[in-house]
Amino acid sequence: MRFVQFEQASYTLPRLFIQLERSIGYDGFIHNFKNLVLRPQEEGYLDAALQDYAVAESTLKEIAVRIRAIGVKADLAPIQNTLRAYRDMLKIVDGAQQQQLTISQVDRRVRISDEEAAAQIRDFESHIMAVMARRRIVLYSVVTLCLVAVIAGTLLVTYVQSRRLRQAEEDKQKLEEQERYLLQAERIAGLGRWKTDRHGGMIWSEAMGKICGIPPEEFPTTLEGIWPLVPVEDQPKLRLASEQAVQSGGQFSCLHRMLRPDGSMVNVVDSGEAVLDADGRVTGFVGTLQDVSRLVDMENELRQSQKMEAIGNLAGGMAHDFNNILAVVLGNLDLLEETELRPEQADYIANAIDATQRGGDLTRNILGFARRSQLAPNQLKGNDVVRDVMTWSSRLLPATIDIETSLLANLWAFTADEGLAKNALLNLILNARDAMPDGGQLTIETANIRIDDEYITERGEELLPGRYVMIAVSDTGTGIEKDKLAQVFEPFFSTKPIGQGTGLGLSMVLGFMKQSGGTVRIYSEVGVGTSVKLYFKAESGRAARPRSERAGQDLSHIHGKRILLVEDNAKLLTAQEDMLTGVGFDVTIATSGDEAMATWLQNRDFDVVATDIVMPGKLQGTHLAKAIRAKDPSVPFIFMSGYANEATVHGNGLLPEDIRLMKPVGRTTLLTAITKSLADRA
Repeated sequence: MRFVQFEQASYTLPRLFIQLERSIGYDGFIHNFKNLVLRPQEEGYLDAALQDYAVAESTLKEIAVRIRAIGVKADLAPIQNTLRAYRDMLKIVDGAQQQQLTISQVDRRVRISDEEAAAQIRDFESHIMAVMARRRIVLYSVVTLCLVAVIAGTLLVTYVQSRRLRQAEEDKQKLEEQERYLLQAERIAGLGRWKTDRHGGMIWSEAMGKICGIPPEEFPTTLEGIWPLVPVEDQPKLRLASEQAVQSGGQFSCLHRMLRPDGSMVNVVDSGEAVLDADGRVTGFVGTLQDVSRLVDMENELRQSQKMEAIGNLAGGMAHDFNNILAVVLGNLDLLEETELRPEQADYIANAIDATQRGGDLTRNILGFARRSQLAPNQLKGNDVVRDVMTWSSRLLPATIDIETSLLANLWAFTADEGLAKNALLNLILNARDAMPDGGQLTIETANIRIDDEYITERGEELLPGRYVMIAVSDTGTGIEKDKLAQVFEPFFSTKPIGQGTGLGLSMVLGFMKQSGGTVRIYSEVGVGTSVKLYFKAESGRAARPRSERAGQDLSHIHGKRILLVEDNAKLLTAQEDMLTGVGFDVTIATSGDEAMATWLQNRDFDVVATDIVMPGKLQGTHLAKAIRAKDPSVPFIFMSGYANEATVHGNGLLPEDIRLMKPVGRTTLLTAITKSLADRA
C-alpha cells in the first residue's frame, strides 16, 4: 500500500507544485494583483486574483494530504504564511493605487515577489522530493530483498520520469521567459498582434485590445467587426491597401486612425502579410498594429513650429521695413519741429510725431509676436500694472459688464517691458469684452505661483521652474469650443466674426510672454466663460529702471564733432544728416558698409560712427565695426536697427559698451546716444 502511495505521489506532487507555482506566480495571483494596483481603471483583476488565491489554497491542502499519506513530515507554515501575506496584500490596494507605485515598489511594499514565491515553492518541492527519495530508497531496499529485478526496473522508470519532469520544467520556464520578453517588447513598442482566417474570423492579442481601448471579452471576432472601429474617412485607404495585398499575395502597411469606445482617436500603423496555402491562394493574414500617436503628435508639433518660424520671419521682416519708413517720417517731423511754426502747425507735428511713435509700438508688438522684439524691461508690480490698465481701459467696457478685481497684497515683483505687459493685459480685457456682447462678469486677479518640474512636464511647457507672478483675466462669456482652444494662439486664427478680429492679438501676447521668460495658459468652457492667465517670472532683486531721454540739453560742446553716418535708406539718411548738422555736428555720410570703410580709411578722424546693421554690400554694420576696430579699437559705435536679431544674425561685432537703438529713432534719442558716446570716449 505504501509503495502504491509513493508511486502516486511521485506523479501527482510535481504537478501539484507546478499548479501551486502557477496559481500564485506571474500568470496567477501576483500578475493580477500587480495589474490591479497599476491599472485601477481596468476591471476583472480583483476577481481573477481571488480565484487564483483559492486555487493556490486548495492545491496546498491537497499537497499536505498527499505528503501525510506517504508519511513525510514537512513544515508547510512558510508557504501558508506566504498565502496569508498575499491575502493581506489586497488590503493595501487602495493605498498603492493612490501612491501610483511601480512594480518594484509594490514588491518592496509586500516584501515578497512572484520570483521569491516561486523560489520558495521550488525549495519546498526539492525538500519533499528529497525526503521522498530517501524514503523510497529505504522502501526499495526492503523490497529489493524480495524483488531485486522489480526494484531495478522501478528505479529505472523513476529515473526516466525524473529527467522528463526536469526537462518539462526547464521547457516551461523557457517558454514563460520568452512570453514575458515578448509581452514586454510589445508594451514598450505599443505593438499588438492579429490574425485572420479564410472565413473572416479574427484573433487579437491583449496588447492590441489595449491600443484600441477594448477589453478582451469585447474583442471583435470577425474582420467585419473591425471596420466600425476605423473612421469612415480612413476606411478607403485601408481597404485599398488590404485588397492590393490580397491580389499580390504579399504585404501591406497603412497609417490610419482607430476610434476608441470613449470617443478618442489613436493613430496606428496597420501592417499585414498574406498567409498562402500549398496552391498559393490567400487563406488569411497575420499582422501587427502599432500605436504611433506620439510620433504623429511630434510631427504635427514640428510642422507647427516651422510654420510659426516662417510667419515670425515674415512678421519680423515687415516690422523691419516699416520701422525704416517710420524712421524717415519721424526724422522729417523732428526737423520740422525745429522750424518756426504757427501754434496749430506745431500741434499737427506733435500729433504726427506721437502717431509715429505709436507706429513704432505697433512694430514692437509685431516683433513680440515673432519673439524678436527689443524689450525695455523694468521691475514692475503686478497690482500697479492692473490698476494702470484699468484706469484708462474702463471706458472701453460697456456698463453691462461688471468688473471685479482680486489683487494679492504681497505680490512678488517681476521684470518685463512695461508697455508690452500693459498691452498684453489690455488685449485680454478686450477679448473678454467681445466674448460678453450681452454683458457679464469680468474678473482680474493676481497671485504668487510656484511652478515645479512636474507642472512643466505635464503641460509640455518650455519654462524654467521657480516663482511666477500670475495675472488672470476671466469672463462669463460664450466660451471657446474644445477643438478650437488649441488654435487660439495661432496667427490669424480668430473665433470672432469677420471684421471684428485680426487673429494676431493672442499670438503677439504669447510671443511677448515667451520672450519675457514666461508663458500663457487658457481655460474655457462653452457657455461658462474663459480664463486666460499670464505667468511672469518673479524677481528676487530690484532692477534699475532705464533713464529717461533728456530733451532740451546743452549741445554747445559738440559743435564740430565728426560723425560718420551710415544708412542705406536714402530718405532716412538725408533726414538724419539734416538733424545732426542742424545742431552743429560735422557729418559725413555713407550708403553702405563698404563705402563707410573706404571713407574711414581715407580719413580716420571721426569721433563717432553711427550705423545701420543690415545694409547692401559685403560689410554689414557689425562687420564694419569689427573691421574698423581691428585698426583702431577706441572708435565708439552706435548701432541702429529695425530688427532686433540682426546683430546676432549678421555678425558678432557688438561690445557691451556699444549703444543699440531700435528704429524709428527720434531726434532726442539719437542726440542723447551720440553725446553719451562722446562723453564715454572722453
